[in-house]
Amino acid sequence: MDPDQELVRGLQRREMGCLREAYERHGERVQRLCQRLLGHSADAEDAAQEVFLKLFERAGSFDGRARFSTWLHRLTVNLCLHRLERERLRLVQRLPEDGGLLIDPGETPPETLTRTEARVQLERLLACLSHEHRTVLVLRELEGLSYREIADTLALPEGTVMSRLARAREQLIHLSSLRPRADARPAGRPLLDTP
Repeated sequence: MDPDQELVRGLQRREMGCLREAYERHGERVQRLCQRLLGHSADAEDAAQEVFLKLFERAGSFDGRARFSTWLHRLTVNLCLHRLERERLRLVQRLPEDGGLLIDPGETPPETLTRTEARVQLERLLACLSHEHRTVLVLRELEGLSYREIADTLALPEGTVMSRLARAREQLIHLSSLRPRADARPAGRPLLDTP
């Protein structure tokens, strides 16, 4: 039996106390997932609040086929992916003409990075991945979900999850090995050329 079953019933009856309880039980995890998918604290906070508003609006559509936590995870991922897509569409107009990346994947050797620098470095690398690859990587490596749980959350076959995860890891390794070119670059030019 799902430990959140009574909570879900209350949400479906639109009881505000149950919304507060849902936030107390799941708010930190939703916030952390939003942070990992979106990468910006302010955006993550806004997204987490929006998740709980959507939860309250859509509680009636929860049919119990999955655990409530899986359904909430899926709601969170979908909302974050929607925000990322909107942001991507806004950024398309501001991309450099030569198609290069506007990031610095690491000027300091990883072994000398502080914890904060390492987190920033990881966020930069994750930002270079496609939404599909970033999502499976975050859900598996940072959220600790099983392949089955990721497949359920994203409504994908388990094999697709595993292949996306393998590709995401390959891309992350490739990106982390890149270094800015040693030659000087004009101000405002991309640090890396895309292959």
